[in-house]
Amino acid sequence: MTMRNKILDAAEIRVRGRGFAAMSFRDLASDVGIKSASVHYHFPTKHDLGEVLVARYAEQFKARLNEIDQSMLRPALEAYVALYANALVLNESICLCAVMGAEAIGLPESVNQRTKAFFEMNTAWLETLLQAHGVGAPAAHASMVVAALEGGMIVASASSDRSLFDQVTSAAILCITEN
Repeated sequence: MTMRNKILDAAEIRVRGRGFAAMSFRDLASDVGIKSASVHYHFPTKHDLGEVLVARYAEQFKARLNEIDQSMLRPALEAYVALYANALVLNESICLCAVMGAEAIGLPESVNQRTKAFFEMNTAWLETLLQAHGVGAPAAHASMVVAALEGGMIVASASSDRSLFDQVTSAAILCITEN
């Protein structure tokens, strides 16, 4: 594994657990056993790191989306929800883009654009799935699911109550499959 990837791995853990604003290059350097200047060698600014971090996360997420069998609606939705469920570890981490979205006001536009692209990718994937299965208003339902999962993750994490996320995901799936 390259030092660049080690830094990105350490950054992802820190951002998902504490937020982008709370992460420092000094922390990352300590996490991977190098000097802070070496982190700057790979990522000249924190904003550069943020852009690459979100782009990598989105690419990895897209690869997992591409593995989901879309032949049946409910199992496909459950597999999609499982990707988010796996990202939620109470008192430890949530979806990287949930954190970045929550911090959007304080982030540079370039990082926000990457985060926006992540949400658009998710919405487009869901819209295609819903359209293929004849679900009415696929764009609206896709947006609702993404917002519900991201919001449910944030509320569950803030409340230290995983059942809140589970309730939101169950309601979202039910809303679509019973439509």
